[in-house]
Amino acid sequence: MNSKTLSQQVADIGADLKFEDLPRHVVDNSKKFILDLLGNILASKHIESSRIIVDTVKDLGGTPTSTVIGCNLKTSAPLAALANGTMGHAFDMDDDHREGTQHSSVVVFPAVLSLAERYKKSGRDLITAFAYGSEITIRLGEAFLGQTYYQGFHPTGTCGVFGAAGGCAKILGLDSGKITYALGLAGSQAAGLLEWKAQGTWSKRFQAGNPAMSGALGALMAMRGYTAPTSVWDGQDGFIRAYSYKDIWDYGKIIDEFGKRWEMADTSIKVHACCRFSAPLADCALDLYRQGVDVSNVESILAKVNKYSIKVLTIPPETKADPKTVVDAQFSLPYAIAVGMVKGRETIAEYTNESIRDPEVLALARKVKWELDPEAEAVYPKYYPCTVIVRMKDGSEYTSHIDYPKGDPENAVTWDEAVEKFRFMAGHHIGRIEQDTIIGLIGNLEKLQNLDELIKLIS
Repeated sequence: MNSKTLSQQVADIGADLKFEDLPRHVVDNSKKFILDLLGNILASKHIESSRIIVDTVKDLGGTPTSTVIGCNLKTSAPLAALANGTMGHAFDMDDDHREGTQHSSVVVFPAVLSLAERYKKSGRDLITAFAYGSEITIRLGEAFLGQTYYQGFHPTGTCGVFGAAGGCAKILGLDSGKITYALGLAGSQAAGLLEWKAQGTWSKRFQAGNPAMSGALGALMAMRGYTAPTSVWDGQDGFIRAYSYKDIWDYGKIIDEFGKRWEMADTSIKVHACCRFSAPLADCALDLYRQGVDVSNVESILAKVNKYSIKVLTIPPETKADPKTVVDAQFSLPYAIAVGMVKGRETIAEYTNESIRDPEVLALARKVKWELDPEAEAVYPKYYPCTVIVRMKDGSEYTSHIDYPKGDPENAVTWDEAVEKFRFMAGHHIGRIEQDTIIGLIGNLEKLQNLDELIKLIS
């Protein structure tokens, strides 16, 4: 048995990790996730929640060392991470990891980018820190076995801060002891409640930016020698025990083959502008659209899903079938099914304040019911299958079943598809030439000796 704590073991691995240690698929997927997130950030810069966080960062000031993407603004590294993380989560189209049950890139990348720019690091440095930080975030989420949600926690925030801290510590070149301190300091900043969904508010977006900022702050403090507990994860009052539901956890998910088997490489890229738990529902809806279902003659719709999908996507029912805000719609089982069947797509255009009031979509949403599928529950959180059954007024039925929605590793988004999504997301804000150059730079990120040209393009 290893006498070191879990965070010390992970810190030892991080301190020794080199770019050359990363498998090719980890490098390639990291670049794909980074391109995808840049598109999400650029697409969101004009919406109100993004304007507010950028204005707040401007008001706070800060030494202008790091870029707030797309805003012609530099500020301190932690504040840049705050703004970029918050903007990147605005459309809920940033990648996520199903077994880790969280979004990782939107927390880790803004944090490591802010310090990579500040300390003039290379593309290889950035990829290595991003992969390491993402692995920490995802493995911590996996350790809760999909149950921390039932305790009321949002693991993007609670787990993400550790990945941001670890990734930033790697960017700074800290030794194992100081990486352990950075992880320990993250434990004092682990935050994120699911209550954001109660009134369809924006705080979920902040729960991506806040851990990015906090991770950068913790790493900078650790660099200067600020101490923190080495038992932050597995201590008597450590993170895993404190944030678990009914003491359900598995430490092995954190450490087993860390640095050899890369969980982060199996992150899913989202192609729909809604909650990850809605993704298989959206794919079913689009399949039913392609089957030619006449929505004007639908009698009823039944969705069969896992238990947590019912909890997060159907309560309270009055705002799920009739969403009042974009966030209501993003986390609505009835809306995800109805809008896909009516429109044949689920892009950011279907999740705006105007589009969520479409009377045809809302009429169909009111016909959607749901029930627990024991088979879907049995495989949660390894994957999230669902079945949608449509009964027509003449008594006929249409059925669609999805095990792995588009974007999952088993049904992956290719590099070309990621490029297409990036162009769609960023296209209203930067021109084709700039898009082409950014795509080329990210595609060859490991060859960049510095990030200057990339930073200039995304500024």
